[in-house]
Amino acid sequence: MKNCSTLKKLFLVAGIILSINGVNVAYATTSPAVDVAPRPDLPPIPIETTGRVEVLPEQFPKSWMFVDESSFMSMFGGKMILLDVAEPKASKRIKGTADKNLLGNFIQAKTRPEFYIMESFHTRGARGPKTDVLTIYNKTTMAPFKELIWKDTRLTALPRRHAMALSADEKFLYVSNFSPAASFTVVDLDSKEIVETIGTPGCVLTFSTGKRSVTSICSNGGLLTSVIDEQGHKKSQHRIAPFFDTDATPIFERPAIIDNIAYFPSFTGELHAVDLSGEVAKYIGQWSLLSESERTAQWRPSGLALNDSDEQGLFYVIMQPDGFDGSQTHGGTQVWIYDIKKKQRIKVIEIAKGAASVALTRGEKPMMVITNGELNLDIYNPRTGELIQNISDFGNVTPLVVHKAY
Repeated sequence: MKNCSTLKKLFLVAGIILSINGVNVAYATTSPAVDVAPRPDLPPIPIETTGRVEVLPEQFPKSWMFVDESSFMSMFGGKMILLDVAEPKASKRIKGTADKNLLGNFIQAKTRPEFYIMESFHTRGARGPKTDVLTIYNKTTMAPFKELIWKDTRLTALPRRHAMALSADEKFLYVSNFSPAASFTVVDLDSKEIVETIGTPGCVLTFSTGKRSVTSICSNGGLLTSVIDEQGHKKSQHRIAPFFDTDATPIFERPAIIDNIAYFPSFTGELHAVDLSGEVAKYIGQWSLLSESERTAQWRPSGLALNDSDEQGLFYVIMQPDGFDGSQTHGGTQVWIYDIKKKQRIKVIEIAKGAASVALTRGEKPMMVITNGELNLDIYNPRTGELIQNISDFGNVTPLVVHKAY
């Protein structure tokens, strides 16, 4: 072997058995390669501090985002990655991570220093009895400090922003269940205890409504609002008449919520508005995102987390040309930006590598975060349409949804 002597020296200190020309040669760590005399003139090596925990700021910078890395190909080992999408240096982008197993659901409080992950575990990893767990994290240390074992079967689905919701004052957390009977569970965030599970027959998801209500979307095209009392128990329920045909004119159950109005796009480009500001949800009406020529060209909304809003109240939606029945999951090549109050499109942004999901950072000059067709993140300036940077190699495999960080 040409470099045999060099390899012997490299492995001498490590105590490794090396196979050379079929012969195993053992090197022990107790036999130093070279005798080195002690150097009493050198200063002592400082004692290393261990167990130190870095603490994040109580208010996250506006460019920080939570990336839902779902680990979809295995569904094990998913995580929430706290990322600074404005940071140009890869080594400084990641601010923290939190585990999120088996397509867990996520939501962050704005007024409490907490975030919440609803996840599941099997006793034998991929098999055995399943336990659903609500894990409560401290946002500044990214450390879990409370677990609630779930009595019901939580909603397990592709990541979304409305599988959990917080009451307006963040006293209660509402968690969607599906067993396949639909319900949601109320958690008191002051006591960190489960209060009650409320059935929502035929209706799923949690859209926070008024001060103490939850609205769910129903299989008949209508809505159901559940009103909660001050202790977190069911007070009343109210059904809202169907406003779309689930077969002929289906909608995405993933609205962007602006000033307490939920905007639900349909598969064919209508935008339905639901007022969530009162005790009971109220359907306002619909209008089209498309011109006649765009409708003829079959432009349609498409994607996973396909829409979002910024703090200026603008509505962003991923669009695809030549859409067809079934293409609503394919993502798109453009993001259209609307002034909701004027019901007017104000900008179109071309997305070079395609878009599966879209999210906006906080602030007066937000950045637009795209999960692209390569399952990396593209960061755009939505005012100019300029691509700022591409972010990859941050532990991403399937970063399907991105959330604002507070």
